[in-house]
Amino acid sequence: MWEIGGVFLVVCLIRFKYQNKGSYKMKSTWRFILSLVVILTAILAIMMAAFALPAVHSGVQQVPIGIIEKNDAIYDKISQSLQAKGFKVTRFNTEKTAVNAMKERKAYGVYAIDPSGDVTLYKATAASTTVAQLLTDVAKEMLTQQKSAAQEQLTQLMTKTTDSVKLKVLTQKLVAISAKQVKIVEVKAFPKTDEKGSGLAAGALPIALGGWIGTVAISQLIKGKRQKFIAVIGFSIIGGLGLIAVIQFGIGTFDGNYLLTSLGAMLGIMATSFFVLGILEVLGLPGLGIAAIVLILLGNPLSGLLTAPELLPNGWGAFGQLLPPGATGTLLRNIAFFDGHAISQPLLVLLAYVGFGMILFKLGKKSV
Repeated sequence: MWEIGGVFLVVCLIRFKYQNKGSYKMKSTWRFILSLVVILTAILAIMMAAFALPAVHSGVQQVPIGIIEKNDAIYDKISQSLQAKGFKVTRFNTEKTAVNAMKERKAYGVYAIDPSGDVTLYKATAASTTVAQLLTDVAKEMLTQQKSAAQEQLTQLMTKTTDSVKLKVLTQKLVAISAKQVKIVEVKAFPKTDEKGSGLAAGALPIALGGWIGTVAISQLIKGKRQKFIAVIGFSIIGGLGLIAVIQFGIGTFDGNYLLTSLGAMLGIMATSFFVLGILEVLGLPGLGIAAIVLILLGNPLSGLLTAPELLPNGWGAFGQLLPPGATGTLLRNIAFFDGHAISQPLLVLLAYVGFGMILFKLGKKSV
């Protein structure tokens, strides 16, 4: 729906601009029609690749997690198993250091296995619902292995004794082991009004496409460079406040400081808007294609908001964090849920787009 609305608006704007020049009375050549069809087909192919390939080739790509374990032999055994699954494992000696690392966005989750075989998972669902579920599944798999080993050992002991008292004790232990379940400790969850974080996951496309559409409207309907500059600033401020108001008070995904989170949204919209405005100022309407590819065709599926950057194909997740939608999503997540930890990179990325867009806008000559 967003894509359809965006294309419809752009078409209307272009038609509005050129109708007064009488260009609509001219007949298009067959060569032009063929070229347009080929270009549109290429765009469809790029869209399909950008949206489908990350989903098809997604997997665990060095997802940072931890293990609380002081015994070297046990740690080596568990960490090797997890590394084989694609995780990047860090060792922690205490629960406190492990939880702090998660709050600072250095780990998505941490495992702890005590001598009795109990498995505890510390997870931060707000960091990624998908990763949290993945870690839960791995924890259950670890517990199943612990159960199987213990049950096999107890069964062997039971076959070697005829003492009724020992058999009773072993049977009780066997029952207790079978009843064991993974203990889950939630370090940071989404609010109960949106436990899966759907509002944030769905926000990548509105941020990218909304900024794109808004800036196209500003560039085509507002006259004068100064007026356009001020309009983009105003759009970023009001749009940021409005976007977070919807996510926080309407959907209930955020529960942090509204104004601080809104500042992050303002910067994200500003980065998108000035990037689009600058390209339009230098290239004119052909620049729309470049902006659409960067922000929508690539930026949206590679943002990692639906899953996590570390679950995208190797290298693509990191690249997505260098585009406005990915940087904006990470910035909002870390401001809203993790007290502003790990926001240096997204801040620098978004500020770079703002600065680059402003430079292009100043150098461009397309304003009327």
